[in-house]
Amino acid sequence: MTQQQTSNRAVLVVIVLASFLPSFVGSSLSISAPAIGMEFHAPAVSLGWLIAAFILCSVVFVLPFGRLGDLTSRRTLLVIGFLILTVTSLIIVVFVSSFEWLIFLRVVQGIGGACIFATNQAILSDAYPPNMRGRVLGISISAVYIGLACGPVLGGLLTHNFGWRSLFVFIALWALVTLVAACIKLPPNSQVRAPGKLAEQLDLPGCFLYLLATFCLAYGLNEVPRLYSWPLIAASVIFIIAFIAYENRALQPLLAPRVFKAGPNFLLSSFSALLNYGATFAVTYLLSLYLQQAQALSADVAGLVLVTAPLIQAIVSPIAGRLSDRYSPFRLASLGMALCGIALVSLVFINEHSSLLHIFISLAVVGSGFALFSSPNTNAVMSEVPRADYGIGVSFLTTMRNLGQLSSMAVITIVMSLIIGTTPMDMTTPEQIVSITRTCFIVCIAFSVVGIFTSLNRRSRKSQGSNR
Repeated sequence: MTQQQTSNRAVLVVIVLASFLPSFVGSSLSISAPAIGMEFHAPAVSLGWLIAAFILCSVVFVLPFGRLGDLTSRRTLLVIGFLILTVTSLIIVVFVSSFEWLIFLRVVQGIGGACIFATNQAILSDAYPPNMRGRVLGISISAVYIGLACGPVLGGLLTHNFGWRSLFVFIALWALVTLVAACIKLPPNSQVRAPGKLAEQLDLPGCFLYLLATFCLAYGLNEVPRLYSWPLIAASVIFIIAFIAYENRALQPLLAPRVFKAGPNFLLSSFSALLNYGATFAVTYLLSLYLQQAQALSADVAGLVLVTAPLIQAIVSPIAGRLSDRYSPFRLASLGMALCGIALVSLVFINEHSSLLHIFISLAVVGSGFALFSSPNTNAVMSEVPRADYGIGVSFLTTMRNLGQLSSMAVITIVMSLIIGTTPMDMTTPEQIVSITRTCFIVCIAFSVVGIFTSLNRRSRKSQGSNR
């Protein structure tokens, strides 16, 4: 094995460690949400902020951080992200005494998450040649799903036996280990920044408009159906238009136009990711509530059930990544979205007496479909992006994923508001939980159907272009 191969494998190990943690945090908090809500007497409708606060900050900051990583050091940004996760997790363990304080620290963790999301896959794509990109991205994405698989199981066990704060002890330790590994093993950027002031190259006016647009959109989506959410969403549209107009004239734009010049596939792939995450992100959160509140399972048992989908994803993702190096990633991604839609249809029919076999089979199909979508879709996006813009390409894709996740959580918030209002979690009935779950899955099916069409259209456009 050559020195370069050894170095690349070290990069892969670090990125695998980095990819595991954010997904573990989200899935473990989903299983622990009822316990947190009961300790702080928080309304059930507010518990979604445990996940949404992290995602919101990731949406707002990931694109500027991706550009900053391209211009400076992706390794440094990754290290900063894990430093933030380490420190805030320890603060949560020792000092948090209210639900509002916990949500604030989850916002800060979202900034750390943006540093990680903006850099990890860009570092990996830069380390390996294009003919191996699908394979290593599949391994990296498999680590994400292992995190999702471990979250419900380990999160349920820790919450059941030691309380939900023990989750953040684990998070702090994992973040610290990854931080040290990144400092030792990751190389600096292979790209050399062009001469000039960093502030000018970072496009600060563009960053400001982007931050305003994404914050208004993300926060507005998460606050629907409250009255003030609609002006926020309307303001986001105005800021988005202003951002696009400014970027078209900027000398050093935040979102380089060359990223989009290869054709529509970059945008369609990113939009397909938004729709697929919008359709599937709610599954773990909803079934966590359903299993614990409607079927009265303990957190650790519910976690063992929910591990099905991410376990299948972890197994299938490397295979899907390899296949996307050989066959059309567009066709594989479309097949994956179709499988997710089939699983969501089956979940619409659950009730408080549904068998666990029904849940297991549905989760297995979701896991297979999502794995077939995710790795090939990421490979398709990266194949459209110039190497110097890997950070911004990954960040834009991550922004679309996170907006999809926020859309999924917004659906949950809206449906909960309509069905139970501000009722505390411990006062909801099994019938109400089932009604919430079914209604949300119907909306998620609509996301999935639209996503299947955009994914297929992306493939046909490419084919037409090649024919010409």
